[in-house]
Amino acid sequence: MLIKEVTERVKKLTRTNLKFYVIVVGCGKIGLELATRLSKIGFNVTIIDKNPDALSLLPEDYGGFVIIGDATERETLSRAKAERADIIISTTEDDTTNYFISTVGAKIFGIPKVLSLVNNKENVELFEKSGIEVISPIHLAVYTSERRILEGFEVQEVFEDMDGEAK
Repeated sequence: MLIKEVTERVKKLTRTNLKFYVIVVGCGKIGLELATRLSKIGFNVTIIDKNPDALSLLPEDYGGFVIIGDATERETLSRAKAERADIIISTTEDDTTNYFISTVGAKIFGIPKVLSLVNNKENVELFEKSGIEVISPIHLAVYTSERRILEGFEVQEVFEDMDGEAK
């Protein structure tokens, strides 16, 4: 349900001719799916990965660009035209790599929106304090589970003000 909501919001943005240039780093399970979906929606997408075999898994209808290279190297991000990117999303399995790429994207290339996969929940606070928007598989799994559990129930929260009256 959450994915459908986000997809609809993004489609509305693209219908208003807001085209974003997105760099996705890492062509694993998450990066592959993300780059494919963003490309289908109409975003301009470049995906970067060191492993040509990973990039070969992109579907035939993927409409973006592909760069074989190490995104921790400035030259690779320059080849991806990072200075023109609206968004960079780092999705590797290594938090240190994701943090480095995200920081370089923001500080050196001036990319305004920076998102990163954070695999270790202890690292979430560091990323957030650095201004990096976090994608946490653990938090997403818990959030999705909670929503699914509560969908069948009528859950109402009643907040009381200082006088004890329900709002």
